[in-house]
Amino acid sequence: MRPSVGLDIAIVAAITVLTFVVSVLFELNERLVLAMVPFEAYQIDELPITILTLAVAMAWFSWRRSRHARLELGLRLAAQQALVESEVQYRSLFMENLSANFIAGDDGRVRLSNPAAASLLAYGSPAELDGRPIGEFYMDGGLWERHRERLLKGEKVEVPMLEMKRRDGVAVQALAKLSARVGPARDAELHVYVTDVTAVTTMQSELARALEENRQLSQRSMQVQEEERRNLARELHDELGQSLNAIKVDAVNIRDHTQAQPDVQRSALAIIEVSTQVYDVVRSLMQRLRPVALDDLGLRSAVQYGVDQWQRRHPGVRCRFEAEGDLDGFVEQVNITLYRLVQECLTNVAKHAGASRVTISLKRDGNQVRFEFEDDGRGFDPAGKKRGLGLIGLRERVESLGGRFELESAPGSGVRVRAVIPAEKEKT
Repeated sequence: MRPSVGLDIAIVAAITVLTFVVSVLFELNERLVLAMVPFEAYQIDELPITILTLAVAMAWFSWRRSRHARLELGLRLAAQQALVESEVQYRSLFMENLSANFIAGDDGRVRLSNPAAASLLAYGSPAELDGRPIGEFYMDGGLWERHRERLLKGEKVEVPMLEMKRRDGVAVQALAKLSARVGPARDAELHVYVTDVTAVTTMQSELARALEENRQLSQRSMQVQEEERRNLARELHDELGQSLNAIKVDAVNIRDHTQAQPDVQRSALAIIEVSTQVYDVVRSLMQRLRPVALDDLGLRSAVQYGVDQWQRRHPGVRCRFEAEGDLDGFVEQVNITLYRLVQECLTNVAKHAGASRVTISLKRDGNQVRFEFEDDGRGFDPAGKKRGLGLIGLRERVESLGGRFELESAPGSGVRVRAVIPAEKEKT
């Protein structure tokens, strides 16, 4: 009930008037003065003024204390209201959070949880989780005890992948963050925030499996492609090459036996020249389809031969090839991949780079083979949309063998290609 200021003033005024009337009727002041005459030496007659001053001072002091109390009460009420609103907002955020949230005591038993936590662990409502130990939801109960010990020491715990157990025993993959705080009752509270990433990890596993299948398919496709190239090169050598040689031999015979017939000799010479040119083209095609030197001489010599042949066709570019370590005896896929790396990089230099210097390096490093290529050409933007299929094919070849492929370039800064491939040896 709120006190009435007017009533209080009326009561004070009534008491004052009543006191005045009683004093007049009974001449209290005169009686008091006469009573104090014997005590004049003690200045008792000044006591009424002193008491009046004290009363006024007490009234002023009471007013100030009352005003200060009202202000303090207002501040406390405002703070309490803000605290209530903050608690309501916190509870709303806690309950509506999409991640599973738990608040437990220092004994690890759940005090409060949200609907997302109940859904994550296959419970009907958050109330069913109350009082249950959080370690019950860990697939590894010992791991929870270690987490709890760290939390009680004031540490924070972040787990990138935590296996939790649903009510039905099904495992759940989760991302977890745990911390300890002081609760309203001044005791320790353990806060656990969990995000279900089971679907993400499942998708990652499926993507990894699909990627592995794609790599195996790519590797098989390249093996088939190389086999087809080898067969085609053999057919060109055995059929077309021999036929061209036969044509050339016949033309030479015609030339040698028709010295008296200039027209026939000219035709024979033309046939010899054309057959020689076609054979050179066929031999170049065979070299590109399947380098014979790779089968006959090994990787180092085949690459050196290919670089020398390329250098003769492009004398304006200074090309240096370096080889270190044992580069013999690798399985065919490793040999042909490294050879194709050199071949494709040199082809790109001839077509696009405009370089004056090229460096190629092959190095055996333990159980790996390292390939490095560098030129000082015009370069390009690797992030651009127009990327050649040759570079994509190179990456596929290297990664299908379990290797790493790196490409560095920028407009005006040349090109640098690195590849690391497991050095799998041929089984004997």
